[in-house]
Amino acid sequence: MTAQPSQASIEAMSRAVYEQCLQAPSDYLFSVSELQDLVPGKNNLELTQKVLNELLRTRSLSALTRGSQTVFRAVPKDFAEKVKNMTADEEMLYGYIQESAREGIWTKQLKMKSNMHSTAVNKALKGLERKKYIKSIKSVNHPARNIYMLYELTPSIEVTGGPWFTDSELDKEFVNELLTAITKFMISKSFPKLPTRGAIGSFPPGYTGYPTLNQVYLWVKSSNLTEVDLAEADIRSLLDVLVYDGKIERVVGGTAYRAVRRPDSVNGFTESPCGRCPVFNLCKEGGPVSASNCVYFEDWLNA
Repeated sequence: MTAQPSQASIEAMSRAVYEQCLQAPSDYLFSVSELQDLVPGKNNLELTQKVLNELLRTRSLSALTRGSQTVFRAVPKDFAEKVKNMTADEEMLYGYIQESAREGIWTKQLKMKSNMHSTAVNKALKGLERKKYIKSIKSVNHPARNIYMLYELTPSIEVTGGPWFTDSELDKEFVNELLTAITKFMISKSFPKLPTRGAIGSFPPGYTGYPTLNQVYLWVKSSNLTEVDLAEADIRSLLDVLVYDGKIERVVGGTAYRAVRRPDSVNGFTESPCGRCPVFNLCKEGGPVSASNCVYFEDWLNA
């Protein structure tokens, strides 16, 4: 009579099979026969079933249905460790939240996907938050919605609105301070100093020493103007505002910028708040900023 393997032996074999499964691409689906080939004594169907059950119990493998066949996928180690501490409801919601990546997912969508009662969804979400597996975030486009994403991820700019928003509110003072500082910097780099006090000179035609986008970005980064980690694209949007406002212009084939003493003409669009708005692309009815609730536009009309 063949001796039955101990539970310790089953667990050891399961770990060995799991390590082999991790060598495959993350989206690879194993058939039962493929897993059987990885089990020592693979001709023993009873042993294979015990190893497979152990892998499923420890959530090292997840089972999926493809047509009439059941297949299995190796669960990444970090996720496998996490799900050991999750309830079945928490694991289901975590999977949907993980799929949403940096965009996050609305609680209403979680209820629809999981087909769970609101009470069960809320309980599972609170459990995941308490374990610091997920976090609740605010979307500038949907400020009233409860949106969840993985704890370790950073929301996309489409969700946060970028550095110009604080707690889903446009930080007008922050934007204006940066615009003022950059304008002064551009003036200092656009006109040479003359011996006569108060006199402003001009660089000769063909001068190519005007600041580029990268140089403005590096200046902002090194000037301690803000603790917010601004990207080069954020500085470009501020420079675009100043161009629309007629305070600076693109030169050297569009690769650099210089300050403008006085605009020769007034453009209705660039003089309006819309032409100078750093969040123009987010402006829409029902969004965080819209023509119907824009404080800039109201102040401009009353000016």
